[in-house]
Amino acid sequence: MLVASTVNGVRISLIGSHSIPVLQQYRENHNFYCPECKEKVIMKIGKKRIPHFSHSKGSECQQRYERESEYHMSGKVLLFQWLKKKGLNPILEPYYPEISQRPDISVHYEGVHYALEYQCSSISEELFVKRTEAYLKSDIVPIWILAGKSIKRTGKTKITLSGFQYLFLRQAASGHWVILSFCPTTKSFINIHHIHPLTVRNAFAHYDVKPIFQANPSILFNPYFKDDFYLEEWKREVRKIKNSLSQNSSAIRNNFLRDLYSRSIAPAFLPPEIGLPVRYSPYIETSPIQWQSYLFMDIIGIEGHFSLQQVIGAFRNRVKYNDIKIRSIPLVQTGSEIHAIKEYLNVLINLNIVKQVEKGLYKKTEITGEPDHYSHLIQIEDDFYRGIIQRNLQGK
Repeated sequence: MLVASTVNGVRISLIGSHSIPVLQQYRENHNFYCPECKEKVIMKIGKKRIPHFSHSKGSECQQRYERESEYHMSGKVLLFQWLKKKGLNPILEPYYPEISQRPDISVHYEGVHYALEYQCSSISEELFVKRTEAYLKSDIVPIWILAGKSIKRTGKTKITLSGFQYLFLRQAASGHWVILSFCPTTKSFINIHHIHPLTVRNAFAHYDVKPIFQANPSILFNPYFKDDFYLEEWKREVRKIKNSLSQNSSAIRNNFLRDLYSRSIAPAFLPPEIGLPVRYSPYIETSPIQWQSYLFMDIIGIEGHFSLQQVIGAFRNRVKYNDIKIRSIPLVQTGSEIHAIKEYLNVLINLNIVKQVEKGLYKKTEITGEPDHYSHLIQIEDDFYRGIIQRNLQGK
């Protein structure tokens, strides 16, 4: 940790222009204490690491600061210095006794009290949610910032996200999903936005890289990104997944593939209306190809009329039997998997895949030109995507 207290309760920060000899002399003449547990801490001064305070070995203090890496500490310092240069008054490692929490930085911006948590190691979802809820109950808005080094970019518009990293999801004012990230090595924000899950681990995403000292505070507090979506790239990624499912040799052990084959459906021949991006899909951990297929198999694709409640009921039944899994998004207070279902139904209506036959009742339209071979399917798919208006897919 970078902040400790003297015996009189005066905060001592190691951030600044202090020379090593000055710090060494100060260390000889003073004792330092953890602002939280009140235990005595040691000022450590070396040539390889940033000067910092550390608890004695065997300390019972529950805070995690001893495990902070050089990467974490240098990132926290850069963020603190950047906020100061932007004319704000950040506080480094403030301690909130009423909730027993100590974020990396606190700052007020446009009348809102923020707590910045720069997270460079994994913690449990339970702890992440607990900290988040404690801040919110104290009228403090938490901003969780992911370590840039943990980003696994796998293509121009593709990223691999772990379940832990999905906890960092928040919504920009535009409604688009964003994960805030910072790398002290490159001294840059690497924000991931327009996130749409493809599979459980892989997601479609755009990237915005901005050197920290060229960035405005809005990049953290109110991020804005252009409203664009690379539909052709999405189509290619979905096609790859459908093809790979057809080559899966473990179909007997895969409930989803068993369901498809029991209905004489080859995964590669799933129609283009299955696997569409909808904005609220991050609330569903299961691949959009899978959960949208289930809706077609259970309700939408069956002859006759159906209601929205029947679609939701079929979805919940799949959740009950673990065919579909829901994702927790603790940083967003509104929205749910139900929004994704409603949005998907609206997209199908806009694309004339489904039509409303009377108030509250819908029916799948009769689609001609079913593919009789793979090349025909690809042509149908190309024509389908060519005719999609981008704004319909983004829920506008």
